Amino acid sequence: MSPHWRIAFRSAAWVSAAALVVATAVWYLSGASQAGAFLYGVAMGLLSFVSMAATVSMLTDRSTPVMMMAVAGSFGARCVFAAVALGIPAYLGLWPVFPMLGGFALVYLAENVVLLPMMPRKVSRPELKSSDERAERVERKVGT
Repeated sequence: MSPHWRIAFRSAAWVSAAALVVATAVWYLSGASQAGAFLYGVAMGLLSFVSMAATVSMLTDRSTPVMMMAVAGSFGARCVFAAVALGIPAYLGLWPVFPMLGGFALVYLAENVVLLPMMPRKVSRPELKSSDERAERVERKVGT
């Protein structure tokens, strides 16, 4: 299993565990329908998040122009999925809207909090000594 899949599944497990604790509190405070809507929003957020691992997998495995277009399409598909998965139940009144959207949004917030510490601490790049050297590098990159 590649590292980004391990990170995605580990993050999904942590977020799921935290969501169950929060859903229990929501159930106690607001009732079963509110807790169910919250868990539905969390589940849709997790599906969207784990699909990002598939997108990263497509980028890292094959970097052809066709694959880049497929990745762009998968981003659009993820946005459409989120809109449909949350919009239809909200429109039909199947779930209370605010707990559902709150669960979805909290997944994205929690994922950022969980994933940011896993990012490399430093980005390796050569240190530039002066602004003249920096300008010279920019000119060489541009080709002037």
